[in-house]
Amino acid sequence: MKVKKAAFFFLVSVAVVGISVFCSYGTAMSADNVIRIGVVGPESGGSAQLGQGQHQAAQMAVDEINSGNLAGDWKLEIFFEDDEGNPTKSANATNKLIQQDKVHVLIGAINSSATLADMVITGRAGIPQITAGSTGSTITEQGNRWIFRTAVNDEFQADALIKYAKEDLGFKKIATLTAADDYGQSGANLLAGAAEREGLEVVSAQTYNNGDKDFKPQILSIKDAGAEGVFLWGLYTEAALIVRQARQLDLNAQFFGASGMAAQKLIELGGDAIQGLVLTQSFLPASDKAVVTKFVNGYVERFKDTPIPHGAQAYDTIYIIADAVKRAGSTDAEKFREALASTSGLQLVTGEPKFNEKGDDTGKYILLTTIEGDGFKLFKTIEN
Repeated sequence: MKVKKAAFFFLVSVAVVGISVFCSYGTAMSADNVIRIGVVGPESGGSAQLGQGQHQAAQMAVDEINSGNLAGDWKLEIFFEDDEGNPTKSANATNKLIQQDKVHVLIGAINSSATLADMVITGRAGIPQITAGSTGSTITEQGNRWIFRTAVNDEFQADALIKYAKEDLGFKKIATLTAADDYGQSGANLLAGAAEREGLEVVSAQTYNNGDKDFKPQILSIKDAGAEGVFLWGLYTEAALIVRQARQLDLNAQFFGASGMAAQKLIELGGDAIQGLVLTQSFLPASDKAVVTKFVNGYVERFKDTPIPHGAQAYDTIYIIADAVKRAGSTDAEKFREALASTSGLQLVTGEPKFNEKGDDTGKYILLTTIEGDGFKLFKTIEN
């Protein structure tokens, strides 16, 4: 009897250990086949529409990939943090995602100053970071091997706008009115450089602080200088106010803007004054490309809203991540980074991504658009 009892307890012990090992193995396998993605952006504050668009599109992509097993054996988990467009809050959010949520890759941020702050943290941690919204040229000029960008580089945008002003409109005198932050001043420098190369004279270079409400001194200086075109570099709230006040002061110059202000809010806030503004973008919902139509229809059905460029770029970024982890077969930082760097052959909403040695996506194209009615109208496409 004692022998039988001993045998019984031995078998139970083996079974318990076996179950324990199986559970541990299953948990390990599950953990090994999950890639955790952190997303940082302004979901409140002055650029909230951009961050909200990023959030919704990224979540949509994750859900599509997971339900369709599009990353093979891998599942995607996503964690969101609101940085309000503030560099300090963005850095804190990035730290939280890395230390608490243990993310393997960060998508962030929207505001260039926030992305620059986040890069310090991800660089030290050895975590790949992809910005789907920040276009400031200095971001990929830091020598940081962990940064990638799926937004369109500001240098490409500035060149496209200046060449259009010269070659198509015949302008000779221009002015710049740019935000005093990293994003705005990067744009100001790029516009000045492009103007010099194209032989255009910058007759007035003005700045403003985010949150300003009165732009009359800058506008009057531009008017007195005789500028034919005014190039804005900032976000949609200030841009709309600037153009409205310029029209009130009878400044009849042509206004230009970059993708940082490409949101429906620009049209809503600008009203009639904003009509005719020329804007660079990387995405328009009205496209005959099947991949774009599928994305737009799915987004509208789910969120009852039209996607913005920042959302389209975030959507593509999730698909790039899924493709990279599937090819790498690992979330090891070095292996995953190398897989990101070698991305090719994907047909996505905003182009065919391919990263150069700096981390910029050279598979993008620039769409020159104008505001017409309550939307953006494409009139010229420029290849990178």
